Amino acid sequence: MSKKTSIKLSHDASADYSSKHPLSFARYLARRKMVFAVAYVGYVCAYLVRNNFKLTSEELRLANGWSLTQVGLILTAFTITYGFGKFFMGMVVDRTSLRKTFALALGVSACICIAIGFIKNLPLLFFAMLLLGMVQGALAPASMTMIANWYPNKTRGAGIAIWNTSQNLGGAGLPLIITALFAWSGPGNLAIAFWVPGLVVLAISFLFWKIGGDRPEVENLGTLDDIYGDAGTPQVQHKDNTSYSYWKIIKNDIFTNPVILTIAAINAMLYMLRFGILNWMPAFLGTEMGFSQTQYSMAFSTLEWVAIPGSFFFAWLSVSFPNKQSIVGCCGLGVLAALILFYMGNTNYTMLLICSGLMGSLIYGPQLIVNILTLNFVSLKTAGVAVGFVGLFGYIVGELGANLIMPVLAERFSWGVSLSFLAALSVISGLMYISLRDHEAKTVHVSQKI
Repeated sequence: MSKKTSIKLSHDASADYSSKHPLSFARYLARRKMVFAVAYVGYVCAYLVRNNFKLTSEELRLANGWSLTQVGLILTAFTITYGFGKFFMGMVVDRTSLRKTFALALGVSACICIAIGFIKNLPLLFFAMLLLGMVQGALAPASMTMIANWYPNKTRGAGIAIWNTSQNLGGAGLPLIITALFAWSGPGNLAIAFWVPGLVVLAISFLFWKIGGDRPEVENLGTLDDIYGDAGTPQVQHKDNTSYSYWKIIKNDIFTNPVILTIAAINAMLYMLRFGILNWMPAFLGTEMGFSQTQYSMAFSTLEWVAIPGSFFFAWLSVSFPNKQSIVGCCGLGVLAALILFYMGNTNYTMLLICSGLMGSLIYGPQLIVNILTLNFVSLKTAGVAVGFVGLFGYIVGELGANLIMPVLAERFSWGVSLSFLAALSVISGLMYISLRDHEAKTVHVSQKI
């Protein structure tokens, strides 16, 4: 076996483990399916109690006589605390029971959502949205840490890729639920958009408290290293050094780790690409390019929906090339840059829909690779805080940057300059992906058995 091949494939330790512990291995496989179901359905539920205010903000504003600035301030409250919440709650996730933390955060989010439906006082509403953002910040780190602790190197990427579609399903499903509730109760009953989803999610959180999964060793099933050997978890150098404290590991794994800092920068640029395109579709397509409201709304929807099968395609790529995700991300972002340039000058509606769908796949695909590489480049001890740290850059730098930089470039220069800036970001982030190739090959060992 050549040196290059030996980096890719490790001894199939799981075959030895399953022959010695057949019952334990069978239970591990069964529990892994349940843990994934909880992580996936739970994160769909997270979106059912997250965007309720955003989707009813105009109706609430008119009903209560609020200004646009006041509504914007309420929405900003969630964005800020959600970004920081992912980081700080990631620390909590690393040091507590995954099952209890995930279920509790989901249940508290549901309770806050129910309360928001009946709050009319703006300062109190602002505080409630701050609190919702912080609590919701625990859900992505907890659910991804579940997958990281139950799936070995070969299939961890596929698990994260499929899980990533939960945000599309939840984000697209809530507007349909709210529309159906208003059709049933009448548009004047705005509180129903909060308390009905909230009660459903609250009931589900109680179920997840019972059936949710913790780390496999907590359930007496052994660690991934016990089952799969060095193909179980990322081969981070200090992972077996028991003399390192949690804070020392955080410093080494996160704050002074150039690889994680690179991934955080990539994530910030990907969020800027995502929201730079999505948030400014009405202004660019409507005012600049002359498409109708129905046409650019359909383009927006197409981008989100096609991202779901696109994510499944990237899930297949992650199984086919489990330790070559940096190359996959680079290629995807190169194609995305070309699509953005085409999007800038296209006036054909059919081609707009095709382009929007492809852009959705190539935005969310490389974005989920960020999650895969984040979990592949740190020890499981710091998986939660790593996810939170990288996510913090996405929201605080990426989304806010898209909201501020895009209109400035468009107003001072043109939309062509603004979108060319996004195309350049796509190329730069692709080059940053490829810079991680050697580290990925050394860190992520895989075996044939999953």
